[in-house]
Amino acid sequence: MSAVQSGTGPVVTGFDGSPEARRAVRWAVAEAKTRGLGLVLAYCTRDRLPPPGSDPVATPLNEAVPQAADEAAEVEPARRQLASMAEALERSDPGLDVRTVVRGGTPEQVLTSVAEETDAAMIVLGESHTGLFTRAVLGSTESGVTKTAGRPVVVVRGEEPPPGGPVILGTDGSEQSAQAAGFAFDFAARHGVTVHAVHVARMPLWGPATEPLLGGPVLDPAPGIPQEVADELVARQLKPWRERYPDVAVETVHGVGPAAQALTVQSSEAALLVLGRSDHGDLRRLLLGSVSDDALHHAHCPVAVVRAQPVG
Repeated sequence: MSAVQSGTGPVVTGFDGSPEARRAVRWAVAEAKTRGLGLVLAYCTRDRLPPPGSDPVATPLNEAVPQAADEAAEVEPARRQLASMAEALERSDPGLDVRTVVRGGTPEQVLTSVAEETDAAMIVLGESHTGLFTRAVLGSTESGVTKTAGRPVVVVRGEEPPPGGPVILGTDGSEQSAQAAGFAFDFAARHGVTVHAVHVARMPLWGPATEPLLGGPVLDPAPGIPQEVADELVARQLKPWRERYPDVAVETVHGVGPAAQALTVQSSEAALLVLGRSDHGDLRRLLLGSVSDDALHHAHCPVAVVRAQPVG
């Protein structure tokens, strides 16, 4: 079993007052209470994306971001917004320890640093609504945080999950998905739900599942493996987690089609989709896409992304 860097500190949540952020806070509160942890509401005074209507390519080159004076002017309104949210939570959940942080920087900078300082159990944020081209050039907040955070990141998106929905675990027997398996089993045990371990055999030829910037399929240099070999790898990977969580029911599902599409279909009735974070380089991610990045923008339920951590 591989180690997952998940601290014993609070649940850290990004908050900007938007409906998406408020929904993320509700999810984070429920999870913090389940784990007996506190909650940190973090406000970032600088967005990683340029202002609406600006040139997404030229803006970073021109350093057209809010300067110190602009950020300072935003601090007091942010503090009032956070204080209001914290007071509402204290009324609805009086036993919950709630703290607030306002800090300059992009969401990935702020959330990652706050999580490190507090030894956070996880980071939770709401979905953003950046367009396809902007995401391709600059990335998204969700992708940026999952790429830099050294602990699980949950993006609350999709519809409200049905009561008792399963945890969908994307697995292929690799070290990357081994990290995600531990989080999935732990979450399922805490919430009394089942784990559906979904494996999709790698396809030798494929392109980005939903964001085809390049025309036609692209050759994936990683070869596919026979289904029976993949099943054996997955079974071996899940065995220690089955033993550690004997009360968690597990169902193995063979997905059909590209991995991102198969997992999106499975997520329609799920409580949570759990994936490992790929270590693909930026060029390979652009050419082939990333299953975790794709799920962050298209899954029908909250998505947890767990990065593999070196052991020893």
